[in-house]
Amino acid sequence: NANITPVLPLDSTVSGFAATTTNSMNANTKIPPVLPETYRALVAEGTGSSFSEVATIRSLSIPTVGDDDILICVKYAGVNGGCETFRARGEFAFQGNAKATEDDPFHLGAEGVGIVAAVGSNVIDYNVGDAVCFVGSAFSEYSLCKATTLWKIPEATPEYVGLRISGLTACAMLEQTGRLQSGETVLITAAAGGAGHFAVQFAKFAGCKVIGTCGSKEKAKVLGSLGCDHVINYKEDDVAAELQRLAPDGLDAVLEGVGGNMLQIALDHLAPKGRLLQIGYISEYPHNPEAKAESSKNELDASDLFWNSKTVQRGEQTIYGNAWPKDYGAVASCKDRVLGLFQERKLKSLVDDKEFVGLESVTEAIQHMLSSKTIGKVVVRIQ
Repeated sequence: NANITPVLPLDSTVSGFAATTTNSMNANTKIPPVLPETYRALVAEGTGSSFSEVATIRSLSIPTVGDDDILICVKYAGVNGGCETFRARGEFAFQGNAKATEDDPFHLGAEGVGIVAAVGSNVIDYNVGDAVCFVGSAFSEYSLCKATTLWKIPEATPEYVGLRISGLTACAMLEQTGRLQSGETVLITAAAGGAGHFAVQFAKFAGCKVIGTCGSKEKAKVLGSLGCDHVINYKEDDVAAELQRLAPDGLDAVLEGVGGNMLQIALDHLAPKGRLLQIGYISEYPHNPEAKAESSKNELDASDLFWNSKTVQRGEQTIYGNAWPKDYGAVASCKDRVLGLFQERKLKSLVDDKEFVGLESVTEAIQHMLSSKTIGKVVVRIQ
C-alpha cells in the first residue's frame, strides 16, 4: 500500500486533515526479545448477523512457523467494513466460515503492518526485525503468513496499511482494468474514503479530469487538496444534475463503490463507450436498514455483479463487477508503482483521524468505518 519518515513533515496537514505520522500514533516498532507462548486474537466461533455479534478475544498458542512462513508481530490493522461484515455473516466468499466451532474458530481482520518476529528455514529475503505489510488475520497480536505474500517496507507505520489493499486496488482497477487515458473524464464515488482518495490521485496521475463525490464540506476540502477537479457533495447537490453539467458528453470511466442510487446515476451518465469499475456497494451492505430501497430501481444487482465478478456489456459500454484485474500477474507492477510513488512523496496515504487502540476497539472501528464519516483509511493500533 516506501523510505519515508515521517510521510509528511510533522506539522503538515492536508487541508486541515492531519496526515498521520509515526510519532503522532506513537508506534512501537520493537518485538519482544523472546516470543511469548500465547497471544491474543479476535476470532469467531460461528457466524452471525454482524461483526460485533460474533467477534471474541481469545488467547491462543503461538503457531509453529513452517519452512516458508513468517510470523509477524502486528502493529497496525486496517478496517474494511464490508469485508468484515460478510466474513462474520459467512456469506459469499466466506461461506466456509459457517463451519466454525469453539475448537476451530476463524480469524478476523485482513491487511496490516508489523515486524517480523520469526522466519521459516526456507525464507531468505526477510530477517527478524524487518517491517512488512501483510494480508491475513490482522486483528491479532501475531499473524502467520507465507513469505511470498509480504511487502517489505522501511517502517511499520499506519500509512502503509492503506497502501496494501486500498492503494493497490485503486491502482490496479484504474490502470490495469480501466486503462485510463489522458484527457478522459473520470468519476470517483466515495472519493474521500480508504480506496477513493487513492483513486483520485491515480486518475490525476493519468492526466484525467476527476470528479469526486463525498458527503461533507470537510471531505470536499480534502479532495481539493488531492487534486480533485470537481467535488459533488451528495448531501447538498443534485448529483445527476451536476454530472450533466460537468460531463455533458458522459463519463469515460467511473470507479464506483457506493451502489444503490449512486450506481444507477453513474450508469445513466456513462459515455457511449464508457467503463464502470465496481469496487464495492457499501450503501447496500447489511448495516444499512434502507439497503433494499437504495437499489429497488436499479437495472443491475450490485451484489451479484460484485461477488460473481461479472463483466456486462451495455451497448458499447463495459461494466466490470469487482474490477480487480483477471490477470493477477499484472498486479505486480501496481505494487511497485504504489510503493514507488509513496517513497517519492507523490502519493499521499491518509489515515482517518479517529484513533482506535487495542483489539477491544476493533468493533467500534468497524462501526465508524461504516458510518460514512471517515476520511482516508480507518486504522487500529494493535499494540
